[in-house]
Amino acid sequence: MKHLKVLSLILVFAFLFSLCGCLNEDMPYAEDNKTQSSSEVSSVESASTPEITSLDNKMSKYFDISLFDEENYADIYLGKKFDINAVFENSYFSVPTDMNVISKNGWQLVEGSDYHENSLVFAKETVELQFKNENGAVITAWFYNSSNSSVRLSKCSIVKFRINNNYPNENYDEFNVCGITNVSVLTDIIQTLGTPSHFYEKTENSYYFDYFLEKRDRRNKIRIYVDLENDAVTAVEFSKYK
Repeated sequence: MKHLKVLSLILVFAFLFSLCGCLNEDMPYAEDNKTQSSSEVSSVESASTPEITSLDNKMSKYFDISLFDEENYADIYLGKKFDINAVFENSYFSVPTDMNVISKNGWQLVEGSDYHENSLVFAKETVELQFKNENGAVITAWFYNSSNSSVRLSKCSIVKFRINNNYPNENYDEFNVCGITNVSVLTDIIQTLGTPSHFYEKTENSYYFDYFLEKRDRRNKIRIYVDLENDAVTAVEFSKYK
């Protein structure tokens, strides 16, 4: 009888010991569950945050750079039907145009130019020339021969203009290109034309913004050069090849 009591006590202790062992084995399983749950939460949080691939560290102050890729291009366009309206020194400019149109508005080739109206332009060649009006204002024009043979300069289309901003000089030449003027600052550009299709850093404080009309032909655009240090527009280009 005494032996049976001893045996019963041994069995009871053995059973309790096995229960403790099971509890100890459950603890690492609980920790794994906790870790997995945190990982899942982290995964959800990272999935909901846009991935920013642009390497630029300044433009994020002005617009959402998560829309751009590592080369700072975005799928944002003004649209093929967007009308480029440009006024410079009370003259209206559009692209494409020709030499005859701007000559009638009082703009003549700058003296000493390498080309004149009868100069030959080779097939698919682009020629950059400057024109001046009677007040001394200067605009740069790009002529493009789209044909497969040489033609006279006067027969080539002008596909691009560039206006340099000489503000705040006392006698600055006024321009307005689609709402961008001599006195526009960076936030004015974004408010007027929206987020650009592309932006490029030339130097630490010198950028340009491209506003493409379409994806297929990136030559058709408005390009605005800006100086971040002075918060000013330094030049505006606008182009349309057809």
